[in-house]
Amino acid sequence: MTLGLALALTACGGGSGEGEGSGGAKGVTIALSAEPIEWINPLNENGSPGIQVAQAMFAPLVTTDASTGKLQNVLAESVTPDATSQTWTIKLKKGNTFQNGQPLTAKDYVDSWNLTAQGSNAWKNNGFFSKVEGYDALNPETAEGATPKPTAVKAMTGLKLVDEHTFSVKLKYPFSQFGLTLQYMGLAPLAEEVRKDPKAYERKQIGNGPYKLATGEWKAGEDIKLVKWDGYKGPNAPEADSITFRFIPNEDTAYNEFLAGTVDFVSVPATKIQTFKTDAPDRWMLSESSGNNYWAFPTWDPRFANPKLRHAFSMAIDREAFAKLVGIATPATGLIAPDINGARPGACKTCKLDVAEAKRLLAEAGGFNGPLSIYYNTTRATGQIFAEALGNMIRQNLGIEVKYVGKQGSEITKLADDRKLDGMRLSGWGHDYPSIEDYLTPMLKSTGDANFAGYKNPKLDDLLAKGDAEPDQEKAIKIYQQAEDLALQDLPLIPLWHGQNAYLHSERIQPRNSKFLGVQPLYSTFK
Repeated sequence: MTLGLALALTACGGGSGEGEGSGGAKGVTIALSAEPIEWINPLNENGSPGIQVAQAMFAPLVTTDASTGKLQNVLAESVTPDATSQTWTIKLKKGNTFQNGQPLTAKDYVDSWNLTAQGSNAWKNNGFFSKVEGYDALNPETAEGATPKPTAVKAMTGLKLVDEHTFSVKLKYPFSQFGLTLQYMGLAPLAEEVRKDPKAYERKQIGNGPYKLATGEWKAGEDIKLVKWDGYKGPNAPEADSITFRFIPNEDTAYNEFLAGTVDFVSVPATKIQTFKTDAPDRWMLSESSGNNYWAFPTWDPRFANPKLRHAFSMAIDREAFAKLVGIATPATGLIAPDINGARPGACKTCKLDVAEAKRLLAEAGGFNGPLSIYYNTTRATGQIFAEALGNMIRQNLGIEVKYVGKQGSEITKLADDRKLDGMRLSGWGHDYPSIEDYLTPMLKSTGDANFAGYKNPKLDDLLAKGDAEPDQEKAIKIYQQAEDLALQDLPLIPLWHGQNAYLHSERIQPRNSKFLGVQPLYSTFK
């Protein structure tokens, strides 16, 4: 799953506070239920573990206020659109620096964003700049799955330095949501010496946020140990003196570490939903998940090309039963998380169990040339359980032979990126900023960074562009809803469920719980 902000964290943290990497009485170890990350670079990271590390080491331009849900300036002094919302002027607060003492300037943003937009670098947040004027010159058309070749052009024409602390961003077309996007950690600036050789600094990254690397360098595969940086002058500084991110790929193992008293904070896996309240009385908390979970078709495989077949698969799924298996979950009835402005209950007309109609649609589609391969993540405790539950429904309700393929999540992602995945996989998404657009563009636009299904529809791309250009927010939402309707007709992703996230925490800390940002162990207070 790719999830933004801290809305669906798979994390846990350190126990007595005096243990390994805790850094004393106000040290917290956050163990991430994920495979270890390979580098620290927010511009080349869009997965939840890497984003959580970035939130500790870097400060954004703006953020969502945890109490009010309103946009709040962090490093930005002001963010001002022109009358059309096509050109935006960003003025930085003065006096901020990187952790090496280098002053933070507008040039750091302009150069860092251009570096990310250079397609030949193949950084994961490249597509985030696709709306900026001049992006296309840095990203020539390339065969699907291939990395663009280096170009002579190294800078987007839409980025202009105004003065030392001010720069402007001209977009290809008006985009009224752009101000919201600036809270995304993938827009963080890199220090000048890092920009000169990003590869050399992947494990000794220089941030500008409240925490820095404890030893100056980190080895891939090991815990990431951070200590408070006294040079941080921005708002919202966390209370802990030190933070350690520990990677525990198996969710059940992380949960058991909490019960053994070695961690402070743990995300409750689906396998423990029935027992977590009695396992840790008075030490559990819930938050709404601003995320949806899906079953993704490999649209590059001609066997899945017919939308009627995809509708048949969707209508063969008993979402009520599946939600009970997941735990504290609710069947999804659309592509947008329900707490987002513009989400509509029942938007998906084929997201209900109707075996007879599913069989009819499958027959009209010409059947399926099986077996159906269902890929699942072997590092997640529920990977095989969820795969088999879906597979049994397809087998029993549609008569299709099913086989299960277990691999690490990174292997499945690589197969999909290379268009070699020959079956279905679970995916999920939580917004990077609170807008219906941030569900549609990443997952469904032809160039979307999280286009799990490899879906391409020029009509949908046009609708997204039209919604982006509409300055009236309510009118824009109506257009984005048209785009969702079109995607639901094609159904490259089957909406499955959304739900609450459950966590356990030790008695000595109280993680922040915001209805706008979810539970964030980074912002724990100490008792």
